[in-house]
Amino acid sequence: MADDYPCQVKKFHRALYRLRGVVEVNTGLKPLDKISLSDYGLSGKLGDLPHALLRRTQGGLPDEAWANTDVILSYDRAGWLTLEFLSWWVRDQSRGGAQIQMRPQALPPLAGEEIQLGRTLKFVIDHFCVLTTHGPASMLALLEAQGQALNTAVDTYANVLGDLLVEEPSDG
Repeated sequence: MADDYPCQVKKFHRALYRLRGVVEVNTGLKPLDKISLSDYGLSGKLGDLPHALLRRTQGGLPDEAWANTDVILSYDRAGWLTLEFLSWWVRDQSRGGAQIQMRPQALPPLAGEEIQLGRTLKFVIDHFCVLTTHGPASMLALLEAQGQALNTAVDTYANVLGDLLVEEPSDG
């Protein structure tokens, strides 16, 4: 786990690393209300935006921020079961009112002569937050709360998750 993440983000990452299928986790933060609709088609860092959602609302809400947590999973049974558990957990959080979603993301099958198919798949957990007078601290508090919620879900279903759990998660 990168040392440059705030402790609240590290708590969310650590909760994800409790699941054996999680190989790598990274989180970024962008202010959505500062990105124009014409920028959505750009590749690079803006290529990762949740385009469909933002186009439906004609961009980010005033003072809205987006934390995108990229989750790379192992290409095995543990990765598949981790994906299923995280998909349920994100859906359950969303049904409960959290502004969260999970979506797949991949690069094109070819980049020049290099075959990328089978090498770039990741899943993005999108967190949305309207920044209050506390600014980015609002998003950090949200990510910390999501880490606590995920830990609770993992603890609740530990007997079902069985060997999918990592006893002491590494720092990534």
